[in-house]
Formats: sequence, C-alpha cells, structure tokens
Amino acid sequence: MTPMLTQYFEWKGRYPDCILFFRMGDFYEMFFDDAVKASAILDITLTARDAERNIPMAGVPWHSVNGYLARLVGAGHKVAICEQVTEPDGKGLVDRRVVRVVTPGTFVPEEAGTGGRLAAVCRAGKDLAVALLSVETGRLEAGVFPGGEAASILGSFSPGELLHPPSLKPSDWAHLVADCHPVQRDEEFFNPVQGTRRLLQLWGASTLASFGLEDDSPEAGAASAVLEYLQETQFTAAKYVTSARPLLFSKYMHIDLPTARNLELLDGGQGEPTLFRTLNRCRSPMGRRTLAEWLLRPLLDMEELGRRQDAVGWLASNRAELHSLRDLLGGCRDVERASSRLSLGAGTPRDLGAIRDTLSLLPSILSLCEGSPPGHWTDRVADFADLGDELNSSLEEDLPRNRSQGGIIRRGYDRVLDEWREVEASASQTMNEYVEQVQQTTGIPRIKAGYNRVFGYYMEVSRAVLNSGVEVPDWFIRKQTLVNAERFITEEMKDLEERIESASLEISEREGDLYDTLVERVLSRVEDIQFLGVSLSALDVLASFAVVATERGYVRPELNDDCDLVIKNARHPVVEECLGDLPFVPNSISLRSVGKRVALITGPNMAGKSTYLRTAALLAVMAQTGSFVPAEHASMGLCDRIFTRIGARDDLARGASTFMVEMVETANILNNVTDRSLVILDEVGRGTSTYDGMSIAWAVLEHLCDGCGRTPRVMFATHYHELTCLEERYPQLENLNMAVKEDEEGIFFLHKVEKGSADRSYGIEVARLAGLPREVLKRAFELLQLFEKDERCVVAPPVEKKSDPEGPRQLTLFAPESTGIIEEIASLSPDELTPFRALELLYSLVEKCKEALN
Repeated sequence: MTPMLTQYFEWKGRYPDCILFFRMGDFYEMFFDDAVKASAILDITLTARDAERNIPMAGVPWHSVNGYLARLVGAGHKVAICEQVTEPDGKGLVDRRVVRVVTPGTFVPEEAGTGGRLAAVCRAGKDLAVALLSVETGRLEAGVFPGGEAASILGSFSPGELLHPPSLKPSDWAHLVADCHPVQRDEEFFNPVQGTRRLLQLWGASTLASFGLEDDSPEAGAASAVLEYLQETQFTAAKYVTSARPLLFSKYMHIDLPTARNLELLDGGQGEPTLFRTLNRCRSPMGRRTLAEWLLRPLLDMEELGRRQDAVGWLASNRAELHSLRDLLGGCRDVERASSRLSLGAGTPRDLGAIRDTLSLLPSILSLCEGSPPGHWTDRVADFADLGDELNSSLEEDLPRNRSQGGIIRRGYDRVLDEWREVEASASQTMNEYVEQVQQTTGIPRIKAGYNRVFGYYMEVSRAVLNSGVEVPDWFIRKQTLVNAERFITEEMKDLEERIESASLEISEREGDLYDTLVERVLSRVEDIQFLGVSLSALDVLASFAVVATERGYVRPELNDDCDLVIKNARHPVVEECLGDLPFVPNSISLRSVGKRVALITGPNMAGKSTYLRTAALLAVMAQTGSFVPAEHASMGLCDRIFTRIGARDDLARGASTFMVEMVETANILNNVTDRSLVILDEVGRGTSTYDGMSIAWAVLEHLCDGCGRTPRVMFATHYHELTCLEERYPQLENLNMAVKEDEEGIFFLHKVEKGSADRSYGIEVARLAGLPREVLKRAFELLQLFEKDERCVVAPPVEKKSDPEGPRQLTLFAPESTGIIEEIASLSPDELTPFRALELLYSLVEKCKEALN
C-alpha cells in the first residue's frame, strides 16, 4: 500500500460515517465506496487509481466544492474535508488533516438558500426540552413542551439534523419533520448542569437568567448540545451565537406543519402558488428568509404588530421613500449568513465583501428611516463607520472566491505588501526582457517564454526551428521534451524564478495575515452585525408588504383582543394574484364570540368552499405578521392557533391511509383547540363510508359547538346536508352555502356565499363538466332519481333489465327478518341522545344490519 493510501485510510477510519474529501492538488478526491456513492449523486466520472487493484476514484475541483457539498448533504450524507496543511516540497508526503465536517444540519451554502438548521431534543420529566439553532443566522431558542407540541415545533422548524439521546426514538416524530436526519448522542451530551456551564463560559455570563433560561435546566442541556455538535463538526467554537432566547408559544400564533401545508404558506419546491410568493417583493436574501419566518410565526404582540402596521402604512403612503429604500435594500447582502460563515471558518473573501457592501449603504438607509415609523428598526443599529471605512480601504472591489487565489487586498493599503508586489512585478518583467535578450544573442528565432506549475519558467523552441539546423548553446539546460518542441532553462532563469517565487510566497503570506486580521475585526463586531441583519431584513419585509398593499388595494386590519373575526368582502390573496386581470368574487366573513361563531358551509364542489375557508385563515396569518389584507374592511381578534383539516393526503409510505391522517389531524384539533383558535374543517369524514363519515362529522361539529368547553371560531364545510339541521339546536351555528345559478344551459357557480343551506350537491353536473361519458352520466342520473325516491339504502336494478310482467321491482335492503331493527330505530328519541350514545347506537345497528343481510 502506498504512503498516500495509508494516510487516506487513517483519516477515513476516524470518520467512517462520512464521505471523505481528500485534497490532492487542485481536486478533492474520493476512493472506494465513497467514490461510487458520490459519482452517482454528483453525476461525475468514476475512474480507477490503480489499474491492477482497480481502486474506484472520483474527484471534484477544489474551487467549486460548495456546489458539490450542497448536493451531497442534500442527499443526507456527511462530508469530512481533509485538507493539505503543508506545501508539497517534492521530497515526501504532504501532511493532511480533517478541518471540518459538513452535515445536513450545519452546512451553510455560499449562495443564498435554505440551510443550516439544527435541533436537539431531550427529556424534561414528562415533557421534552427542545433547542433550535439557525446556523446561518446564529439564532438559538430553547424551551420545554409536552410531547405533541414539541413534535409540532420540530415539524415547523424543519431541521436538517435532530440530536437526540438513546432514550428517545426518532420514529416517534420523524413523520412530522420532513427530510430530517436523526443524530444520536449519549445521555451525557444533554446534561443540563454541564450544558449550563458550557453556555456560561461561551457567553461570559454568570447566569442563564440573563437570557430568559433557567440554570441547570433541560432546555439548557438541549441548547448546549446543538452548540457542542456545531463545534464538533466545524472545529471551532460558535462565538457568533451570542445568546439564547426562550422558545415561547405565548409570543406567537402556533401553526403546525399540517396547517402550514394545507394553507400553502411556503414554497414546496414545485413552483406552486403560495402565500409566500404572493407577498414576496423582498430585495435581499435576508428579507426573503425573514418573510418565511414571519409567515410561520405570526405575532400575538399587539404593540409590535401596531409598529409593523405603522411602518407598512407610512411606506405605502410615501412612495418616493419606499422606492429609495427598496433600491438601497436591493444592494444589501446577506450579512447574517456572511458573518456566520466567517465565524465557522467556512467564510471566503466574498463574505467580507458582502459585509463591506452592506455597510457602505447603511448611512443612506439610516438617514431615510430617521424620524419615521420604519426608524424603529434602525434606531438601535450600531455605528459601523470605522469598520466600514477599513473594509472599503482594504478590500479589492472584485474579490476571489477563495483566499488562496490572492487579489484580496487593495494596493496602497499595506506598504509591505505593495513592496513585495513591486519585487514580483519587476522580476517578471526582468524575465521577459531576459528571454528577448537570449533570442537576440543566440539568433534562435521565435523563442517562446512560458510557465507551468510543475516545471516553472522555461524557454520553448519549436521542433521545426531545431530541425532547420539551428544549434542550441551549451548553457541551455534541457528541461522537457515535447513532440513538437523542446523546453530549456538557464542558470539566470533559475535565479529570476527563485526571486519571483520568493516574492509570491511573501505576498501570499502577507495578504493572508491581513485577511485574517480583517476577519478578526469583523468577528469582534459579530453581535452587532447579526442585529444589523435582523433590522435590515425586517425593513425589507415591511417594504414588501407596502408594495403588495399598494398594488392590490389591501387595507390595514383592525386588531383587538376580542375573539371576533369580521371581514367585509375578503379576497383570497393567492387566487386573486393568479387570476391576474380577471375579477375575484369577494365574500364577507363573520365569526363572533357572542353570536354566530360557527359557520357551516354547504354547496357543490368547484363552487369555492375551500377557497372561502382558506381566505379566512390566510388573512388571519397576514394580519398577525403585520401585513395589510385583501378586503374592504377587517376587524380581527388575535388568533393563538390556526387548525386546518383541508384536503386528503395519503401517507401510505408511513403506513397511514388518507382517512387515518384525517382522523389524526382532527383529533389534534379537538384536543388542543382554545377560545382564541380559528378552526378550518373541510369535508370531515369523507374518507370512509357515508354513514360512518356523516356520524363523525356530526359528532365533531357538535363537539365544537358546545362539547369542548371552549368557544373557538369555526368554519366547517361539508357535503353532508343532514348536518344543516343543527342550526335549529345551536344558536352559535349559522348555515351558509355557495350560490349556484341554474338555467337551460346547465349550472353556473357564482362563487358567492349566501345565508342558508344548499339543497343539493350538483355532483352529476360537476361530473359532466369534468367530461365523464354521456352514458355514465345518464346512468348516474337514473340512480340518483332511484335513491331519492327512497331515502333508505337500496340495491338498484342493473342497466340491462329483462321484461317482467309484474314490472320492475326495487329491492329493499331491509329484509322481513329485519323488522325488529326498524322497530328499534323507530323507538329512539333523537333529542334525548348524547352524541356519544348516538354513535354507540349507530355502530350497534350497523352490526345488526350486517347480520340480517347474511
């Protein structure tokens, strides 16, 4: 085995669960199984290093490694970066060592994108302690929650990796966290006492109470675990994480993962219309990231919401300032991401440039916002004049992707660096002049000077010249023979080359030292830079809200502490934008805590029930992010949670059917609803048989009306028209329906909500619009008439019927021996039955009917 392979196996043995990127010159090479796996994921060529042993090998260029890393961690792999730590001297093996481990939870892409989300969970008595770290921004939050809430929080955060002790099984929550990779650590890794000590040492504090956390608490253990893992993989302390804050339900509206999906709040990667896309007019990567965070965490803080609304209103009314602010924000770079990458040792000169470019725009932004509502977000921004001046005077305008490429520091910034650059330039010029002199002295025509990294400087004489009888002087030293030329050097060239190489080495070392000093200067202000990023990103989102409000005619909602939701002529923001110039039919929404707080909506498919339901939820989310809303007027009591059960999602890969998923989500709603909740239910019970489904929908609706002991706002859409009779029993329930117009040409959906219940579902008409064959529609209409003649369940006659002197007969499901069942039903008094007793009787009667049929 070669010394190089021995070295490779040494490092691979230390990181067996990682793909090892083994630096060899200008490439990161991979061998054996790593090469096979990586070549398939990265679509790169798989070769062999040793023809005899056929060692699989694949490589990627070092200067573009980030793109390859993103694809590997996106596929769930960890990558250990094994760098050359000494310069090759041609005499022995280059020293190498692993300098960082890139993982799905810690990787922060060089370009803007989603990445760097790490979470930890551990036991806290009967509850769970959860810590969430955004690696790209340095924001750390921790808290303790019941198991269900903890799983929901993890689902909404969507971490790339989830740290957990052996006592917690990832399968318990894996279905709630998309694309999350569990990482098991021993129980001691989450020790609250040791965790508190590590956090206090990192932040130089005497108690975690300064950050809203308790000393020696389980959440301190979870918070410490994510930072310990970050240090373990990045080989540096996470000094840019300067504090932690409590993760509080009481501060934000809670939106769980199913609700976020059902409402299509964020992009799912397929380019579908979403609320994020509708509201996103952000000019910076930081703004886009913050908009997504705000949509998943609407506020419950009336004072802060008022400040956001004031800022949006001021910007919408001052178009010139709005335009100027957005132009300035468009030039801002992602300083949160840049400072995080620099802190983790993964930064580049371009990250320094991102901070420089942003700081150069800061004075204009501060001046524009001064004395206005947006100024709330800039008043506490630190003074960066000295740092900005230093970065501007030191850094080149166009910076390289990697530090080793050079060209980072401006001429005129450092005298020593400038002197060495002069030496290098002078020696290079002398080399060119020397080659011209040699050509004149020897009389050899067309001598070509060149350089490569293996042989250094050389003079090249073509084969044609040599074959023409020209003699090469004996002080020419043959360096390399090519098919069409010979390459030579001289002793003077060697001396000049040494001077050039010496100058280049001095330049590289001096520029590297200056670069490191600048990085340290930036990192000494990392807390201020992170706060600047938060402030600028908030301004970007507020400006985006102002743009959308003016474009679409949104209004400022009146927010209050009651539990009403009253919106005049509300419009679905996403559908309205998709319609373009076509008009959207608005509908009013009225859910009052004292009065009608439950809306039961009936009507055909395609008439707009789901759109109407989603409109209410989306406008509640928008209002509590600080955005204006698409309506004529809106008065809204703050919602603490939005629950949705919209649409059917099969989850067969995880062993759950559509109906099971529906029932799990419905159970979650009924168990966690509060007086301040908004509940959106669409077609509960449709995933099972008609009577089972109707019974469940009926019982759920009754429970929400008065059985849960709480008074949430509810919008309940159904095809079970039988439920509409509940309006007579529950004064808090109101029947609504989607208006339909019928004429000789067919039906027309008016997409308008009216009071009262629908008398039919128009299913066959919808089927006709969908293009079902005429004979199928005809048969369906015959069966519908047959079923409507007898409301009991019947067995319909076949399509082809033989003549029968007695005429066609309708076969009843109820055989003579089932008369006892009919009598039992007739003896019941529905008004005296509780929902539970009614459901119990229903199951009993179904079993008796099955026995009668058999």
